[in-house]
Amino acid sequence: MMSIFSKNQPTTDTDSSPHESEENVQETTSQEQASDLAAYVPEPVTRLESASRPSVLSKPSIISEGFTFEGTITSDGVLNIAGTVRGKITAKSVLIDSTGQVDGELNSEQLVIKGQLKGDVNCEDLNVGPIAHVDGNISYKYIHIQRGGKVAGKFIKN
Repeated sequence: MMSIFSKNQPTTDTDSSPHESEENVQETTSQEQASDLAAYVPEPVTRLESASRPSVLSKPSIISEGFTFEGTITSDGVLNIAGTVRGKITAKSVLIDSTGQVDGELNSEQLVIKGQLKGDVNCEDLNVGPIAHVDGNISYKYIHIQRGGKVAGKFIKN
């Protein structure tokens, strides 16, 4: 039997009985698999561990200026929006930049709005910037509206 992890084919003894040669082949194959697995297993495990580190999650996802996205966005990290999003957004932290526009449903722990937002929002910490325009049903725990920020709609404190 040949190992899928090895390019070498196992050797068989011509003088031994068929039962003994199978045992030799199996032992060789098992040893080859074990040594090959030892060489390959640590790297994928390392990648899985690094994917769960906070440093990987700290890199923001960006919707650039001039880009329009329609659909659903889900993120465990930070989302920066400088373009246009129409749809549903769920993220740990969202920044709508001064050129950013969101039309739809937004759920996040931290929400900073410098641009325009129209729709239903559920967040813990809401910060509305001085040139922001917000219109919709906004559910929040903490809110800060800077001078000049425009807000309209129904605001519900959790």
